[in-house]
Formats: sequence, C-alpha cells, structure tokens
Amino acid sequence: MSVLARTRPGFDIDLTGPSVRALGADQRRCAHCHRTPLIGELIFFYGERMVCELCRPRRREAPSHQEIMHSPEHTLTVRRLKAPARA
Repeated sequence: MSVLARTRPGFDIDLTGPSVRALGADQRRCAHCHRTPLIGELIFFYGERMVCELCRPRRREAPSHQEIMHSPEHTLTVRRLKAPARA
C-alpha cells in the first residue's frame, strides 16, 4: 500500500489551510461587503475605512482619497535604474 493511500482524507487541506488564511489576513477588504477588490479596481477611503467601487454609492459623503488596487507584489517589483552617464 502506498503512503498516499494511507493518508486521511482532507490532510492536504489541513496543511494548506493556515497558509491560505495567513495570506488572506493581510489583504484589504471593503468596510461594507468585506470583499477583496480586484486588481485595477478603484478603492475609496473614508478616513481609515476602505470602500470598494461597488459599495461607493452607499456613502453620501465624498471620500478623503481614492487609489487603484494593486497586486500584493506591487511593492516588491524590481525596477531598472538609469545607467549613470559615461564620461
């Protein structure tokens, strides 16, 4: 009998569940619907509260500012610097 056949059902889910929850805990969520906005979607801020584009009509006041939702890797990208001018 192979090792894989002896493992209990759902064992792989038990192993990956905590890591998936840890990744999701760091993501921004809408204050109204608790949905994670899609990459490229406009998000609106009312003080510290973030509201997605779909829930924006529920608010009467103007947002303090708005941003475009970026991927989690957005700040980790490598950018090429200009080469120094040669003499």
